Amino acid sequence: MSENFRKESEPKVNNNEISEIIEKRNTVMLNDIADKLGEYYARGRDRERLSSSQIRNILDRIQRMKRFDKNEIQLLRPALAYAAGKDRTGKLKHLHSIIDNAIKLVDNEEKFENFRNFFEAIVAYHRYHGGK
Repeated sequence: MSENFRKESEPKVNNNEISEIIEKRNTVMLNDIADKLGEYYARGRDRERLSSSQIRNILDRIQRMKRFDKNEIQLLRPALAYAAGKDRTGKLKHLHSIIDNAIKLVDNEEKFENFRNFFEAIVAYHRYHGGK
């Protein structure tokens, strides 16, 4: 698959949409975007797909956080950047850019829960669309 094809098929998620999900708890938008992302990350040949283990590692860290912790949520950013740097498909870099922007908005318990729900939904839809 050529680089141009992959770039053209990436779902676009803008900062306003991320803000709607994290700050305003727009669950309709959350589901729509998470479904598109999950399908995109599960699509392609084996080496082009994002593996469940790649995104589960981040999800596990999020789920271990019982409550909002400003420092812990910020430490997800370098962990995700490290994983994205090792990724050869470009899909983890795509996820990194979306999640990094979402993390920047998380500054209280309610936004943390919205963020957690968003990330869990991405992982769930990834699995639904055949992610392994």
